[in-house]
Amino acid sequence: MQGSEADALRTPVSAAYARALVRAFGKTRGERDELLKGTAIRQDALDQPGEHMPVSALVALAANITRRHGELWPLSAAAVWSTSLQGALDVATRTAPTIADALTTGARYGSTRAPFVRNHLRRTARSIQIEISPAVTMDQALWRAVALAVGLNVHAVYVQLLEDSIGQATLQFPWPAPAGVELLASHFSCAVEFNAAAFLFEVPKELCARPSPFADPELHAKAIEALEAIEKPRSDNAALARTVESLIAARLPQRLGEEEAARLVGTSRRTLVRRLAEADCAFRPLLDGVLRERARTMLAAGTRSRDEMAAALGYTDATSFSRACRRWFGEKGAR
Repeated sequence: MQGSEADALRTPVSAAYARALVRAFGKTRGERDELLKGTAIRQDALDQPGEHMPVSALVALAANITRRHGELWPLSAAAVWSTSLQGALDVATRTAPTIADALTTGARYGSTRAPFVRNHLRRTARSIQIEISPAVTMDQALWRAVALAVGLNVHAVYVQLLEDSIGQATLQFPWPAPAGVELLASHFSCAVEFNAAAFLFEVPKELCARPSPFADPELHAKAIEALEAIEKPRSDNAALARTVESLIAARLPQRLGEEEAARLVGTSRRTLVRRLAEADCAFRPLLDGVLRERARTMLAAGTRSRDEMAAALGYTDATSFSRACRRWFGEKGAR
């Protein structure tokens, strides 16, 4: 399921990832507070079963850990890349009929469980590959760390499926070998290459025809059904959020209210609030985001006075508009 970066940042992701990270790198309350700084993640939420958070929060946490512990931190956080955190995705992949079907399943549904990456299946004359790329903007150090965690998870799945033949598979990274690369040897049984053209996992074609040692048609079908059940409301509710943003923008300089937005999309206010929450957003932040981006565009153009920009966005005066710009852009935006 591919969407915009804004959609990906809002997509809910299991809090289990964040909980595993915080437990691995935050041994004291102070350390945990530092890790969670700027993430909008509440410590109490990490202990709630079934809790979710937006991808943006998980990415911010991973960025804090990368700054504190370096790009090889995944080697010290086995719980984060273990197959147990993948839920229905792990079951669907392992119970697929063949290795080729497992690769297809992983590429198709990988972003359902890990919406911070995108997967693309490639078939060549000699192999089947899953190419993996970031779904949201990350600096290079953070992406290298996240890619290592993803690579470790992919290896954890396929070392079970390929068994003694795992050494014929290859994990490729499109950057130079990091300092401390020798530490990777004890974590990977497959070949690991650096300076490749892309980040991908490659399995020779002769291995792809093999049946999975865990093949189970009934369990596989149920796991796929569970993954598709996750995707459908996520897709519908993300589309609703985009519709509400469009309605807010179209109504300016008048401010669209929550009640009227619900009426325009053909639902009740209560249902609108619930469905936006399921997309991990709310009406007020959507309104604020539309105003912020419209203000950014007008400020960059520099063709309107403060009073004109305030009126165009529905503010009562230039002072209120400047106060909002200070909140959005800091002191520079307030001038």
